[in-house]
Amino acid sequence: MKRVLLIYPRPKDISMSSDTPYPFPMLGLTLLASLFPPEYEVIIVNELLQEIDFNEDVDLVGITTLTSLAKRAYEVADRFRERGIKVVLGGVHATFMPHEAMNHADSVVLGEAEEIMPRLIGDLERGELQSSYRAERVHDLEGLPMPRRDLLGKGYSPIFKVIETTRGCPNRCEFCAVPVIAGRRYRTRPLSDIERELRIIVERGGEYIFIVDDNVIGQKAHAKGLFELLKGFKVRWMGFATIEIAKDEELLRGAQESGCVSLFIGFESLNRENLEGPKRKFRGVKDLQGLVERIHDHGIGTQGSFVFGFDQDDPGVFERTVEFIHKTRIELPNYSVLTPFPGTPLWERLNREGRIFDGDWSHYDMSRVVFLPKMMTPEQLQQGYLWAQKYSCAPRSILKRLLLGPRHHLGYFLLSNFVLRKAQMKVIKRLKGIPLPVSSS
Repeated sequence: MKRVLLIYPRPKDISMSSDTPYPFPMLGLTLLASLFPPEYEVIIVNELLQEIDFNEDVDLVGITTLTSLAKRAYEVADRFRERGIKVVLGGVHATFMPHEAMNHADSVVLGEAEEIMPRLIGDLERGELQSSYRAERVHDLEGLPMPRRDLLGKGYSPIFKVIETTRGCPNRCEFCAVPVIAGRRYRTRPLSDIERELRIIVERGGEYIFIVDDNVIGQKAHAKGLFELLKGFKVRWMGFATIEIAKDEELLRGAQESGCVSLFIGFESLNRENLEGPKRKFRGVKDLQGLVERIHDHGIGTQGSFVFGFDQDDPGVFERTVEFIHKTRIELPNYSVLTPFPGTPLWERLNREGRIFDGDWSHYDMSRVVFLPKMMTPEQLQQGYLWAQKYSCAPRSILKRLLLGPRHHLGYFLLSNFVLRKAQMKVIKRLKGIPLPVSSS
């Protein structure tokens, strides 16, 4: 029997603004584990919750890489390779930086694992592991195996379960890697497959579902069928969507009736000139306010994502964004610093323009400035982000938004805000006073 160790690397001394005491159960590595033959013994370690045993007797180590965690991923990989253990690196960062990853791995997986794993496992058994494997096409989502949730250890949220129903995105947002790695068309799982997985989840006590799709309403006919399915299971759920849902009464009502508690909506910017593709359709802030109100009128809360540092952002963007959040009573705001991740058009453009000044991957966590903005200094962008974060996670701000707002799912949002406040304050403390260039000229 071959033994495989799958690792999510995460330094414990680095806080991120999304950290919670009980993180959602991970989906990526449980899906990957399901692709190994039944005679393989698979172990999953999330370094945020468990220690890595570098003396583990295994035949293969697989490590997933996000850009901000790449440095730690390489450290872990090097430790195992020193013992002669075969190491495979995969994930977004390894896909876009394969030559870098190859310095720390016996093999690098580029793209989605479903297309690759049968070849990789066959080569491993023959002792002919290749230096890299690239997915030649995106994988059909019909008949995906059930994620190996049984391999997750303790420490995850006891009430939330995670599920995937679609992949891909046709939008061409400059800063986003999803269309590049997951394809520019929406792929949908058959509703019968989703029903089978939901049945398993509910039988095991899953009352709250987190749908990890990048846009749960991307394929509207599929979304309506999904909402009808969820309605039958009587669960509560959260997921990612665009503000377009507020323009479709049937879709919005379907989400409400299916048990939707909250939608994470990527507003990104209040400046139309910063937006691309379909997001440029909105006519102004007043339109957005009306659309948020429509979502609230259907008993659904909003988690709004806002990004600072676009080329049309000036030093007043922080105050304008916070003011919008308070006017609309967005229950849970999420702020990020624009980050040029490898593989994105933004990375290519800023590199071409000579505007990226920081190559330390551990700084690419969407809370630290690594490039030269156009209409403000890096210091102004960094401090403006920290000001907005600190303002919105202050107890007075949280209570004002929630108690004067629609009060839908008030207990959930009160708990979420104050749980995340602890992580956000750690990030603010960590980044306070960091040295940055003072001029963008």
